[in-house]
Amino acid sequence: MTTLQQTAGASRVATTLRLRPHLILNAITILGALVACAGIGGAGFALAAGFLEEDPSAIKGILGYVVMPSLALGGVALMVTGMLVSGWRQARAAAALGERPRVHLEVGNWNHLFGIATFGVIAIGSLTVLGGTTYRAIEFMESTTFCGTCHQVMQPQVEAHLTSPHAEVECTKCHIAYRSGPLGPNTNAYINAKIGGLRQTVSVMTGAYDTPIRAPSAKIPATNTTCEGCHAPTKNFGVVIKQFDSYSPDEQNSRHTRLLAFKVGSGRPGEGDAIHWHATAKVWYRATDESRTVISWVGVEKPGGLEEWTNPNAPVAGEPEERQLMSCIDCHNRVGHRIPTPDELVDQALDDGRIDSSLPFIKREAVNLLGGNGEGADPDTLAARFRQPTWFDQLAGFYNENYPELAATRRDAVRGAIEELKMIADQILYPDMSADWLTYPDNLSHRLPEGIKTAAGDQNPGCFRCHGTVVKPVTGELLKGTMGGDSCLACHGFGEGTQLQISQGAPSQEQGCALCHVNVSQPEIAGMPPDAGDSPALPTDQLHQR
Repeated sequence: MTTLQQTAGASRVATTLRLRPHLILNAITILGALVACAGIGGAGFALAAGFLEEDPSAIKGILGYVVMPSLALGGVALMVTGMLVSGWRQARAAAALGERPRVHLEVGNWNHLFGIATFGVIAIGSLTVLGGTTYRAIEFMESTTFCGTCHQVMQPQVEAHLTSPHAEVECTKCHIAYRSGPLGPNTNAYINAKIGGLRQTVSVMTGAYDTPIRAPSAKIPATNTTCEGCHAPTKNFGVVIKQFDSYSPDEQNSRHTRLLAFKVGSGRPGEGDAIHWHATAKVWYRATDESRTVISWVGVEKPGGLEEWTNPNAPVAGEPEERQLMSCIDCHNRVGHRIPTPDELVDQALDDGRIDSSLPFIKREAVNLLGGNGEGADPDTLAARFRQPTWFDQLAGFYNENYPELAATRRDAVRGAIEELKMIADQILYPDMSADWLTYPDNLSHRLPEGIKTAAGDQNPGCFRCHGTVVKPVTGELLKGTMGGDSCLACHGFGEGTQLQISQGAPSQEQGCALCHVNVSQPEIAGMPPDAGDSPALPTDQLHQR
């Protein structure tokens, strides 16, 4: 190449650098600017709308607080990439001419100034909007709406949560910590939860998740960072009286009222051994299964040392499991996600008038059709039944066969009951996740009625996981509160000064239960279907206040 040609080439390069800022005005950078502007606009709109809508839908939240900010950041990244690529090309061109690579900026050149100003405005706007949307994104990702985004996978948990006592409590308050955030307290728990969320997202996208979703108690954070954010463990609740209304499976659908006295007490040491004592006393246990249904060993720390109890019937396999300190969730394990039973939902429908209680045997037939009669049908079998177009129409067939006159005159009532049963079926069974009301054991109760078992094959022993199974190794003495006789009073009795007593003799098993189960036949008290037999409750004239 001649010297004249080199001089002309250098002149062309110099002219180009002076008249056109290649670092900014190139195809990649311009595309990045357009993408960033779109992201900023969308995120800014979502941020403004967020002030008017506190709880956006899942789609709005993900688009506004996750996708759009990511788009803005991606646009800025494209702009920087375009500048680097353009600079690299100019450096190669300059090196070919023997020039040192440099950025030529002319302050008086409006093209140069416009490009720099454009980049600066977009970058600052992106960072500003990103800051606001990041804050809102963190809030949104802690909401129940976000946690339930994977609709099919999380449907049983989300729908059960919406009807639970904790419906207004955000998921993160229990599953991460009551107070958590990227820069606040419990930061480690927050970060670990987000990392776990990424893993779960991949599992959902690839279909590599369990059906039903496993719910091991070991995955729940310590209760001092969750439950105690709202509930003071030392608060004294004393004796709590609760009323339960139910309907019997007889022809009249007889209505019963149960009054249960719960000796809740407080968790303060030295104030007796009421129910909440378990959560604050040093009570250790070992379980042989993931759901912690089978307890093999219990140890209670007392001033004189560790008092131990063992379960002679617990299976022994491999190394002993690690001992656990008893806490709130060992009893309240389904307080936020309990799937109601067919019996409960039918009772509610009868109580609210959504099912006509004057229809003969409607309680019995409704529960039978919903699979709550103790046959032990698994979720897949129930799903196959419920998918049959005429499955619930069997109710109309029952009245046509046994009460033809009623079937002709009360057709609307029967049809209304059928439609209600279809809606109840959607609340108790989730076929896509193989989950129903028996899938997850609920420890906040006693055993289920005879013939009905949970998915784990047990009868939901609840309190009787320990009270009735573990004994002192030497004497064989059972824990206080084991079912039968006056031991029910360990949890269902009254405090000093208001103790309900039986005036003549020690209470039998039936009489002991009847102190709390008022106006309910004895088979129902013992955990059996109400039509299993008749046994009178304790006569009221045998009760008196001390």
